Amino acid sequence: MINYTIRPICTGYQLLDKGWYATFRRGHGEIIEHPVFAFLIEGDGRKILVDTGMSDTGRSQKYHHEGRQDPGQAIHEQLESLGIGLDEIEIIIFTHLHWDHCYNIEKFSRAKLYLSEREYRFALNPIPFYMKSYEHPTLGIGCPWEACKFNLIKDEEEIVEGIRAFQTPGHSPGHMAVTVQTEKGIYVLAGDLVFLKENLEPDQETGWPFYPPGRFYNILELWHSIEDVKRRADYVMLTHDPSHFEQEIYP
Repeated sequence: MINYTIRPICTGYQLLDKGWYATFRRGHGEIIEHPVFAFLIEGDGRKILVDTGMSDTGRSQKYHHEGRQDPGQAIHEQLESLGIGLDEIEIIIFTHLHWDHCYNIEKFSRAKLYLSEREYRFALNPIPFYMKSYEHPTLGIGCPWEACKFNLIKDEEEIVEGIRAFQTPGHSPGHMAVTVQTEKGIYVLAGDLVFLKENLEPDQETGWPFYPPGRFYNILELWHSIEDVKRRADYVMLTHDPSHFEQEIYP
């Protein structure tokens, strides 16, 4: 059995209203500085990324949210500062194609790219409400994934031994999560399925087994995807949860 390690890499920050994004109808007006993590998985001589993070500050503020990417924070810059060549990244698994998860994808010319087929089909032809989220080519603002060739996943797939991608729709139509075998059990990298670890905790006020985020396209699919992640995971890691600053490498 192969055990991997996981390194969270913060590629920037977004300032988001808690009630609109993190906790459904609760916390409106409270602005949270959410980190935007990508994750480096290492083990068995492999280096694998889950997502590539957000754009630079100017683009984020012009087209998306208040936030920032500090100098040297782009994913390729951080890997190079760790002494990791971009050609050493052999696989990138995308949880989904929203703009803050796929920037600088073109820097990784040797990597095999994995994505949900359902996500790809929707990203090619989203409803107008979601065009900015995907930076759809018809907007004329540039699109980081437009020229990319993806290995498309229909259901669930073992990418390499000990690492699996599976469907977790709800935040977006083809959202995926990734299971990683570690010496301490199964870590699930859950992307934007939820925004904070408190989403996964029982809620005393409602009696719900967990409390959903405020940002979703389909609450029924989201609910069942959260149930699935909780069944599979010994530990859950999220793209926007600040608690991942507590440790450099997991487990």
